[in-house]
Amino acid sequence: MKAAKNHTTALRPLTMAVLLAFAANHAGAQSTEAQPAATAGGTRNQATLPAVNVTAQNDPDQPYGPTHGYVAEWNSSATKSGTPILETPQSVSVITRDQIEQQNAQNLNAVVRYTSGVTPETRGSVATRYDLLKVRGFDADTYWNGLKLISNGWYAVPQLDPYMMERVEVVKGPVSVLYGQAAAGGLLDMESKMPTVVPLHEVGVEFGNYGHVQGKFDLSGPIAGDDRYLFRVTGIARKEDGQVNMTKNERIAFAPSFTWRPDSKTSLTLFGLYQHDPRSTSYGSVPPQGTVLFNPNGKLPANFYDGDPNFESFNRVQESIGYKFERRLTNTWSFRSNARFLHLAQDYKSVYAASLEDDLRTLDRGTAASADNLNTFAIDNQVEGNFSTGPIDHTLLVGFDYQHYASNFDAGFGAGPSIDMFAPVYYQAVTPPDRYHQILSGTQYGVYAQDQARFGNAILTLGGREDWASSKTNNTTYDTASSQFDRAFTGRAGFTYVFSNGIAPYVSYTESFTPQAGTDINGKAFDPERGHQYEVGVKFQPKGYNALFTAALFSLTRENLLTTNADNPNFQSQAGEARSRGVELEAKMSLTDSLNVTASYTYLNTVYTKDNSGLEGKHLAGIPQNQASLWAYYTIDRGPLAGLSMGAGGRYTGTTYSSDNDFKVQSFFLVDATLRYDLGRAASQLKGAEIYVNAQNLFNKEYVASCYYGSWCAFGYGRQVFAGMNYHW
Repeated sequence: MKAAKNHTTALRPLTMAVLLAFAANHAGAQSTEAQPAATAGGTRNQATLPAVNVTAQNDPDQPYGPTHGYVAEWNSSATKSGTPILETPQSVSVITRDQIEQQNAQNLNAVVRYTSGVTPETRGSVATRYDLLKVRGFDADTYWNGLKLISNGWYAVPQLDPYMMERVEVVKGPVSVLYGQAAAGGLLDMESKMPTVVPLHEVGVEFGNYGHVQGKFDLSGPIAGDDRYLFRVTGIARKEDGQVNMTKNERIAFAPSFTWRPDSKTSLTLFGLYQHDPRSTSYGSVPPQGTVLFNPNGKLPANFYDGDPNFESFNRVQESIGYKFERRLTNTWSFRSNARFLHLAQDYKSVYAASLEDDLRTLDRGTAASADNLNTFAIDNQVEGNFSTGPIDHTLLVGFDYQHYASNFDAGFGAGPSIDMFAPVYYQAVTPPDRYHQILSGTQYGVYAQDQARFGNAILTLGGREDWASSKTNNTTYDTASSQFDRAFTGRAGFTYVFSNGIAPYVSYTESFTPQAGTDINGKAFDPERGHQYEVGVKFQPKGYNALFTAALFSLTRENLLTTNADNPNFQSQAGEARSRGVELEAKMSLTDSLNVTASYTYLNTVYTKDNSGLEGKHLAGIPQNQASLWAYYTIDRGPLAGLSMGAGGRYTGTTYSSDNDFKVQSFFLVDATLRYDLGRAASQLKGAEIYVNAQNLFNKEYVASCYYGSWCAFGYGRQVFAGMNYHW
């Protein structure tokens, strides 16, 4: 239950962020270019850079900006350059702003509910303060504008509100070739809303069950009518009761940004963020007896609270400033730089379930407390060239990135008072735990190169990277200190062939590494965890239709995992290994301006292939073998119901296993639905106003999302109903 700690205590790197580019013949920067179209073989105008997201909301799809509908044709995260998804030799899913809004996703877990390969909400309805999910059965990292959201300490984990984001890109499988140390599952890159040339104004209010109240605004456009200076200011405030009894969620967030384009070759965007989460629902759990398994005392309610309001608290403040810069040096070469500083301060106290006594009703509890301060800095500099060598067109990317964290925390764990689960008495006296003070710091820097070579319809993608990572830990309470240094090379090779009919088969191999703290029985520092993935697939973008279909078959292996030493159980060795094999199918369709559809299916077989603690041959906890989803959204444009939009979808999650595989967690199927009406279609004086109602888990299905950590479990989200009004002008 200590569990909010980041999956790896060492640093992991960042992605990049490419910025704005303008046609050389558009001096004065009065408008940005549309994204250059790829030919059937993928050849692009080598003198033209990808366009960016300072454009209007209804512009063609771009790798860094708004997309109309659900079908994103371009991505920025898989190659750190604007590349069509069709040409990318790795599985990539993009969740657009339209999909996020129409499904009313209010956290990252909700954003990716309909995405293949992703298992969201692995901690159920208590996972509100942290983005707890899996990609291809393993941990994945979160990024913001191409830079890693670094977390370090016990509970210092950044989290951003999706309302601030234009799109979320999910790259599945190892990404270390461009980002350095990273989790094997992949990455989720959240791209901020950017300043727009066309003025944009939105305000909205929303109400719902669980005492949900929300207000928001989004304002953007040129400053004083000059397209060289653009601004955007986005804000949201939310307050609600948690689905766990006696808990609350509160948030206020404010994100200003400013773009300066002095000429057609240069662009600089500054980002700011202030986000304060004064409260967050319980980060607790429930035992399997009375939830998944039979308990003679009865069944626990889904809102059962294992903590105590007399002690529980959560308060997090995040402040950040960063920039994106691009300068076109020549028609062939450009330079980009992306950097961010983020400060996080957090105070956390909790009483949590520790063990269940033999009477199957008395819950023994522990206490946890931590005051965290985290400062992180990340920068990614790159040079990109577009040139030809004979008949081969190249997109060459060379980069250097650096990131640093410095954190300290006062943390402790202790014993709490027991509670009767079926007749709980709260507001008990809770003794705070004794705390210790620890100081952490770490640095990573890496150099990388990537070439996307195009010969006719064939695209060969090759990349390599060298990383150096160091970390230091100093416990001032116990006067102990340790340090670690790791160096690793990772690579990627991929081949894609784009047929003229829009079918693009591909094959790829890619690697990852993640440093691991500690030493073995001989005092030798552990080597980094290594991951590698083989993937074959096919993507299809039919001519004349705004649609994208993808299918992928993969085998992903994590090596050097820590497990019990076979000769001495008091020590660990690196003999562990886990493997994920599976199939992913996904469809994104915006068949008309009125109809958007997304569908997915995932089959996963995740097992421990080597382990000394009894896990060998067993399935990973909380990962279903089968997942499927379908969502459709339709707008009526004509007739007496013109202006009415309707959406509905279903999500299926198959059975999962407990940590020791002693029992299974039952599968579940959830239904979501929404209605939206454009009031301007009924009365011209109401132009720009719309009302909506959204229901998630419409039929209020009660289910256990998963069981994990020694078979502790979490209930899933119950029915959430939101009703609101937006006004645009």
